[in-house]
Amino acid sequence: MGVPIEIWSGDELIATIESGPKGKYSVSLVYYPNYRIKFGRSPYVNKIVEIDAKGFSRAAEFGVVNLDLDIQLFKNAGYLGIDFMDYTPVAIAKFNKKKGTVEWDLEYADKICRRVNGIIQANKK
Repeated sequence: MGVPIEIWSGDELIATIESGPKGKYSVSLVYYPNYRIKFGRSPYVNKIVEIDAKGFSRAAEFGVVNLDLDIQLFKNAGYLGIDFMDYTPVAIAKFNKKKGTVEWDLEYADKICRRVNGIIQANKK
């Protein structure tokens, strides 16, 4: 509860909200071709999600685009090397216009997860 969430499009901050009870949040946005959503603040490690929304525009005209996004934050225990999370997305998605769905790059997310786990393990030694 109370975790800040910033929503950016390019260099423009378009919304700032806080998570509510049980970490839930909801936001209505006007259409932008891309979004960069940043979750977190100290003592947690930030997490960033990028969404390529090209193709959303037609669906957005009718207000029919919904996106459920679960993010889990973890505390920064002073891990050396974890600062890349301040500027590197943990997940990347794009809208598949033909299917009308948001598709996540699971290979990319797995690569980032392995990197984070490696940093945590290396700092435990």
